[in-house]
Amino acid sequence: MNLKQNWCLVLFILASLSSFGQLDDASKKLLKKADKYIKKEKYEKAGANVKEVIEKYPVNDKLWKMYQEIMYKNYAKNYDATKRTVTIEVDGKPATDSSALMLQEQLNRVIKQPKYDYYNSVYYASLSVPYNAESSIMLRKFYIDGRYYSSKNVNLKSKACLAQGEGEFKAKNFEKAVGYYAKAYEEDSSNYKSLVYLGDTYYAMEYYGKAAKYFRKAIEIQPMLNEPRKYLADALAKKGDLEKAKVAAIQSLFVYPEEAMFIQLHNLSMNEEDKQMDRNWLLRLASINNVKDKYKREQFFGDKLHFQHYIDAMEEVKDYYDENGLLKELEISSLPKYLEVYSFRAMLEATKYEDIPSLDYARYIDEQGHLAPYLLINLFNVDLYAQYRDLVNNNSNQISKYISEYLFVPKK
Repeated sequence: MNLKQNWCLVLFILASLSSFGQLDDASKKLLKKADKYIKKEKYEKAGANVKEVIEKYPVNDKLWKMYQEIMYKNYAKNYDATKRTVTIEVDGKPATDSSALMLQEQLNRVIKQPKYDYYNSVYYASLSVPYNAESSIMLRKFYIDGRYYSSKNVNLKSKACLAQGEGEFKAKNFEKAVGYYAKAYEEDSSNYKSLVYLGDTYYAMEYYGKAAKYFRKAIEIQPMLNEPRKYLADALAKKGDLEKAKVAAIQSLFVYPEEAMFIQLHNLSMNEEDKQMDRNWLLRLASINNVKDKYKREQFFGDKLHFQHYIDAMEEVKDYYDENGLLKELEISSLPKYLEVYSFRAMLEATKYEDIPSLDYARYIDEQGHLAPYLLINLFNVDLYAQYRDLVNNNSNQISKYISEYLFVPKK
């Protein structure tokens, strides 16, 4: 472990302690214990202490950042990327016996646990902290972007030019960076990153029109990646084209509704005279219901409160939904198409006589017939991606109506 990095984390926690005046004494003691464990590189124990504090203060952004940093250190120290999977063999062939396969799965779980723990620290932070753009972007990069783009097939000359351009950009030699990025694209027009970096460089030079041009070209090459759409909205806003910026930001919600875009839309709506954004975000105390827990989402919170009804709902219908949360047989008209909608409605039904203000808007929007876009767009999480894509592909008009009439409402 890099000693300098380790002490940076210790200093971060010590500095954070002074700013956590609102924490109770027991929580402050737990954070001090975490500090001692970090010095000994006992990151799992340090993480357990911080987790206990987070359970009391679930929307505290600083606590989540601390927890993510600890889990990353544990991942960096204990995850061996060269041992990605274990295969048990019998007589030189992969085992087929159920006991052997179960043992194989358990061994692989142990090997990958540090990675799961780190990824899940980011995952739960995204569910717990409103407008958490950083975690939202990280989850997109972890799970989604690689489905659509890989630099593996980009030729070596193009990669070399891109690397040289990055060096010049970091040194703030923007004109030279532009030259290298343009050369990278010339060498291989599939190098999507070269267009994004060209746009980013022109943005740094405050040539927002040129930046927008290259971000649009990047979108043409990779229409399913949200990164250039976010940058396009930023460039248009800086250029003063606020209406076009809002259109670009809204269009991005049909590609990947990450938190950075909601922040952008909120900021843009502040400049409008008649409309404001009505987000109605809520804290989730449970992971997204998944029939097949392929990402190993262990429940973070001990007390799930009303979300226990959400968790329990899946057990009743898991045979009817596939691993993506989509209804297997659409002719079962009594069930909604999306597992997320079913689970949320079950929670709303189970708590209809309870006073839970955080669920009031979900009840209202369900009555309006727009629970699906509220859950899959406004409260989007990466584990809902397949259900979200299905909604976009099959009911984009409903999404547009939800955005125009419910996400943006008249100013009071």
